[in-house]
Amino acid sequence: METRVAYTDSTRKLTWESNDQILLAGYDGSSFLGSETFTYSGTGDTFNGTSVAGATTYRAYYPAGAITLDDFGNVQLSATFWQQTQSGNNSTAHLSDKLLLIDEIANAIDETFNLILKSDIIKFDLSDIPINLGVLNQLIWTIEGTTGQTRSMTLNMNGISSGTTCLTAYLAFAPAAMRITAGDKVKITLIGDDTYEWNTIVTNNKTYVSGNRYTANVAGPWNTALAKFRFTIKTIGENTSYTIWQQSTSSISPAKLRINWGDGTDDTIINQGDQIPNKTIASHTYANAGDYTVTIYSNQLNTSLQQIPHITFNNGTVGDPFLTTILDPFLNMEATSFSDCFAGCTGLTAIPAGLFDNNIQAICFNKCFSGCIELNSIPAELFKYNTQATDFYGCFEYCTGLDSIPEAIFETNTKAKRFDYCFLYCTGLDSIPPGLFYNNTQAIDFGGCFQGCTGLTAIPAEMFNNNKQATQFFACFAGCSGLTDIPPGLFNENTKAERFDFCFTGCTGLTAIPTGLFNNNLQANDFSGCFAECTGLTAIPEGLFNNNTQAIDFSSCFAGCTGLTAIPVGLFNNNTQAQYFHFCFNECTNLTSVPVGLFNKNTQAEWFKFCFCNCKKLVLIEDIFPLPSVNPDFFVGRTMDFEKCFYNVGIQAASPGAAPKLWNFTGGGPGTSWTVTNCFTNANVTNYGDIPPNWKGL
Repeated sequence: METRVAYTDSTRKLTWESNDQILLAGYDGSSFLGSETFTYSGTGDTFNGTSVAGATTYRAYYPAGAITLDDFGNVQLSATFWQQTQSGNNSTAHLSDKLLLIDEIANAIDETFNLILKSDIIKFDLSDIPINLGVLNQLIWTIEGTTGQTRSMTLNMNGISSGTTCLTAYLAFAPAAMRITAGDKVKITLIGDDTYEWNTIVTNNKTYVSGNRYTANVAGPWNTALAKFRFTIKTIGENTSYTIWQQSTSSISPAKLRINWGDGTDDTIINQGDQIPNKTIASHTYANAGDYTVTIYSNQLNTSLQQIPHITFNNGTVGDPFLTTILDPFLNMEATSFSDCFAGCTGLTAIPAGLFDNNIQAICFNKCFSGCIELNSIPAELFKYNTQATDFYGCFEYCTGLDSIPEAIFETNTKAKRFDYCFLYCTGLDSIPPGLFYNNTQAIDFGGCFQGCTGLTAIPAEMFNNNKQATQFFACFAGCSGLTDIPPGLFNENTKAERFDFCFTGCTGLTAIPTGLFNNNLQANDFSGCFAECTGLTAIPEGLFNNNTQAIDFSSCFAGCTGLTAIPVGLFNNNTQAQYFHFCFNECTNLTSVPVGLFNKNTQAEWFKFCFCNCKKLVLIEDIFPLPSVNPDFFVGRTMDFEKCFYNVGIQAASPGAAPKLWNFTGGGPGTSWTVTNCFTNANVTNYGDIPPNWKGL
């Protein structure tokens, strides 16, 4: 070995040290066979280890402990490779395992390897360091690009005395990662008891070449640097107490905090390590009513570390009644959940685009903005960096002031599974972007997603096309009274969908259901209330449920559909697993006819209570079920409920109908255990006198 690895700055030489290890990758021609670790023998340039079986040539890598090779022999650095800690002023010991050395020229194992340094070293000569810095903990080197990209490296520091005004520090780095373009801002940040920053705008491009040591002389001026989070409040009345809440019931302050209340009073100081024993981080009393900007400063500038406690604007019971705007993105709070964060903040009017950018580990946004009635817009990239997020349940529910949804708002949330009640009762919405859920291929739940969005006038035909894992669509568009139609094929790609209960209930503007709407939803089992109260609906397409052979529940499916006049033949013929038909056509006041054998195939069904209750124009037919004279045992083994099933049927019909002779079926006669209360009470049927009293509520 001809290149050594312990670095001495005075000579700029590298030398091997005891226990240094290299990784030798063995090849047979161009085929990678595996790798073995070799350890420095302690003398000369000799390393000892076991050869790779079958290998004829080798490539060498250092440091062995931080490098892995994939199945093709490609280098994979550990995630912590560039993390470094310097102990003491002007020390270089920490560089020994941060110098990336590689010889990728194939050599026999007994030949000389020439390791080439692929990393660089930068030497920081710092002077005029403020005394108030205290004990230095970290040095951060940051490059802010002109295009908005930021690159940084952190050097942890140990053993630097308080009051040190001059310092020499060394940092190993990847040349390409820290390149500088003309116009970029370079910052050096020192974090101790307080935080200071030096910065400059670079006028020329700077490209670092592998294998070099560079020097950065920084002689001030050093400016006080603090990360900040600002929000505005509006107090009403004199001597109003205001509280900043945290999510947990107890925490330790992760940094030194300074809270400026915006009214000219003294800042509140919370030192790093201070115990915050309850949900109250700090409180303040405002002498006068008014608008105030509250600023929370943190001396932790490194956004990869926790900067402030996990703040929330809902204390678990109520939302912040004073909050009006959020001015800055949250600092890093190491927050995994923003559930209820702004819930009930009825005065919140605006939030910044990057609100959650520094909290990339966040998973849950359930009810985050629930009830923010004054919030009228959502930043397009609000959740851009929350790529781990899975739950958006009720996120914007009751945000009645919202008038639009950015199409890209969930674009990067590819792990998201829950969107149930996400926009519940957002009454100001008048449209849905076609690609709103395009990238959310793992989404399972859309239940109640747009429920109560009364201003919504249309549904994009392709909006669920990529949500092939979705199982839940219950109440998805319930109460969307402004909808006039359902696009054909809306659920064609949702072959795993199970629930459509109350999906379109209360969509009073709907006049038709597209043929084949549920043709591809073979797993669907619940259609209860699906079209209930769709008063504008005039017809049910033939074969609507033909492919839904797993369906169990049709209760209230068309209840209150006052525009319906007829039911198509064989509507439920293929739904042989169905058990529930209670309230199915309840209050269909203009229904005039039903087909023969409507329920002949539904041999599992037990619940028919209120099924045709108050269908006042219906001319009832005797063979809506099989005739008991033909199949008297049709209901055997079932506990039937016919309460008010045909109550008031036909009382406004032009002619009387005929009641099905349910009492003549096995189990329906005298002393029946079935529930039959008021089944035929007031029914306009020719055989009313034949109906046993208990079936008429007598």
